[in-house]
Amino acid sequence: MGETAQQLKLIEDQQVEQIRPSYCMHDIYGKGFIYNPKLFADDYQHFAGDLQSLEALTGRELSVIGDMPVICHAGAVTKQALSLLRKAGLHVPTVQYTYRTDNEYLQLLKKLDKKKKKLIFQYPHPQEEVPPNLSWIEPELLAYLCDKRSIPDLVPPENVPKRKKMSLKQILEEKPELPIVLKTGDGRPTSGGCGVLLVEEEKQLYEIDESFGDLSEIIVEEWIRYDENISVHYMVSKNGEINFLGKSEQVVNKEGCFRGSWITVDVEDKIADIVETGYIVMKNVAEKGYVGVAGFDVLIRGDRYYFIDLNIRFNASTCGLFLYHELQKKYGKAVVRLCNLEWEKDFIQIVPVIEKYMSNNQFVPLSLLDASYFPGENRPSKVIGLVIGDSVNEVESVMDLMANEGLYPRE
Repeated sequence: MGETAQQLKLIEDQQVEQIRPSYCMHDIYGKGFIYNPKLFADDYQHFAGDLQSLEALTGRELSVIGDMPVICHAGAVTKQALSLLRKAGLHVPTVQYTYRTDNEYLQLLKKLDKKKKKLIFQYPHPQEEVPPNLSWIEPELLAYLCDKRSIPDLVPPENVPKRKKMSLKQILEEKPELPIVLKTGDGRPTSGGCGVLLVEEEKQLYEIDESFGDLSEIIVEEWIRYDENISVHYMVSKNGEINFLGKSEQVVNKEGCFRGSWITVDVEDKIADIVETGYIVMKNVAEKGYVGVAGFDVLIRGDRYYFIDLNIRFNASTCGLFLYHELQKKYGKAVVRLCNLEWEKDFIQIVPVIEKYMSNNQFVPLSLLDASYFPGENRPSKVIGLVIGDSVNEVESVMDLMANEGLYPRE
């Protein structure tokens, strides 16, 4: 019996209660595809954090893609990591195409192309590097939907902040009234607050260089002094059916970078209009030919709201929303916090710590990345998971206890 079969038999013997997602990839796309959550290397600078944090994302959706084969970093599907996911009652696809380096990843794509496979890419890849025939969705469409310049095409005008395109030279010459928000206008996807800059002081303008993006075309957007910062999440299936998945309240650090979220499937009356507008946006996205999931970032100010970013892909909160109903059913706890955590010690030592919080019905792991797979980097291992409780205070207390044991929230 192979190692995977032995692990599955062990779980069956333990009779772990399974946590099944409300939807899986087969429900959205049908069968016969490979899920590819990896970001292309040239776009790393537009995403929050270090390489290990980005590679940890390739394991984040393992529990909600059913039996669809997946591409992921080898450090995210170690024996210890998969064992913890299964002990939590999560299903893990048996076919995993793994890589360790960006070169290995490109070679893997070429092999899959020769086998005439179709991949569900989450991020655009340059056609000169990656065969376009690999993609289930047209590469041009994916690039268009991930481009911040496309937002006014998809969102009702009254829900888009005032914006215009300017070169850095124009901005320095005209000196728009501050504060303003600058966004990359080079068409590359962004996430986690990167590729976005809140400019409050003029000196910040002189610190911008090519690492921000194409300086000949920057999106200059009005700054919204908001009361709430939320995301609303949707899916559209291959049959064109659109479903609302839930909402998340983003947690950001002082630089404005994403560091987790509070998630719920409940819709309060005060956001009912936002949810309905989100349906309109998702319908517009679907009419372009898109099939999949999306999360729309929304700023609320008084009785006005603005869609400031469209993340047309699996979002950080999507997995937790897919699992939310089953988590509530199994644990009876309605408060869920998505967390990005870091572990400085040897990866093997993290196992009993996580198992303890799992046994206490306080934590559900989603992705665990072993930092030893990155020799010479001297970076912490990464853990993405859901802290659950009966109240916000209880969840925050659990997070404090975890930090005391060395499992810290990413700063």
